[in-house]
Amino acid sequence: MSKNIAIIGSGFLGLTLALRLAESGNRVTVYESAPEIGGLASAWQIGDVVWDKHYHVTLLSDSFTKKIVEEIGLGDEFEWVETKTGFYSGGKLFSMSNSLEFLRFPPLDLISKFRLGATIFYASRVKDWKALEKISVEDWLTKLSGKKTFEKMWKPLLKAKLGLAYRETSAAFIWATIQRMYAARNSGLKKEMFGYVRGGYARVLERFGEYL
Repeated sequence: MSKNIAIIGSGFLGLTLALRLAESGNRVTVYESAPEIGGLASAWQIGDVVWDKHYHVTLLSDSFTKKIVEEIGLGDEFEWVETKTGFYSGGKLFSMSNSLEFLRFPPLDLISKFRLGATIFYASRVKDWKALEKISVEDWLTKLSGKKTFEKMWKPLLKAKLGLAYRETSAAFIWATIQRMYAARNSGLKKEMFGYVRGGYARVLERFGEYL
């Protein structure tokens, strides 16, 4: 039986839900307060330059994301590149693409680096993610990594991804992020690859809207 369904928010979750409900024969209306769709995946434009508001990437292990992009007809536009990692701190950009570069990373002392590594390893082994929904990401990471590491490493990353909304985000968010990265490394590939659609998520969202 067909139903009239309203979805609040046109982020990727809202758009995907709208797609699946419409495929099931329902009449779906998506409501969005912003002038464009996409939520945290939306883009900025200055002149002719368009780029994602927040950092987004697709991994080879992201089967659901790849499936959606393929469904809307952009699967062939993925470009895959080997992962290179850098961190901007104190006015300088430091490469952190391997263990040796991480150990040489000047902003953190050796103990802080050990705690950071231990935090990531511990998070990769946690199975009960539901318990983390009751803990703020700031409190959880500060407890595990220490205040200094949170301020110098985790906080800039969280703000780049979530803006000030990180203050209201649960620890389950960073757990899911770490689990996702580990899944990519453990997928049997010799190299970790990041995927981008030409034109960024703005291109994906434009096509998603047309497809719906």
